[in-house]
Amino acid sequence: MKTLLAALAIATVTASTAMAFDADSQAIIDRHKSGKLVAIHDVATLMRSSAQWCYLNQDHTCAWTDIYLDVTDTGATFEIGNAWDADTDIAFTDKGVFEDDRYICETDYDWVPSVRATRRSDGSVITGRLLWDLKADIYAIRAGDIQNCFDYLYLRADPDYEQITLLQRQYADGVHDETRDVEVTLHMNSEDAAGLSWRW
Repeated sequence: MKTLLAALAIATVTASTAMAFDADSQAIIDRHKSGKLVAIHDVATLMRSSAQWCYLNQDHTCAWTDIYLDVTDTGATFEIGNAWDADTDIAFTDKGVFEDDRYICETDYDWVPSVRATRRSDGSVITGRLLWDLKADIYAIRAGDIQNCFDYLYLRADPDYEQITLLQRQYADGVHDETRDVEVTLHMNSEDAAGLSWRW
């Protein structure tokens, strides 16, 4: 009986540990109430700890996603993925800089050459002229782009699913555009994040 109880205790501890946030992420959660601004150095910690960020999460589908590849004290390099149209998914690598310990801001980095594309029907890779034409279409759309900045409000955390939800707010020329506020769910568990998909 003692052996059985010990085994159950170990299993319980292991399970609870597996589903817990890492210490740095938990400390951020503990310091924030819903609606509180998250300093960008804390956001950077969450970027490093997360497996994937899912924007407008609906039943494990996302309007778009971020995977943070490299995060320093001054900025981040990340992969963005989304459905380009009903037939095509794209992913590309972009960079942002941190400002005023509050914002991550877009730069003039040209991410279009990094665009990769797949067919939504079967996941096959798009190459050659089709990819070339797709990049040309993206360049045409980007012609009038301005460089936006973003900050984040803490909303909630779900330790059972290892998810943290923030509100991303967008600023154009320093002016907050409330119509572009969007919830983003930070998936801290890599197995959970692997099940995410993009919706059109």
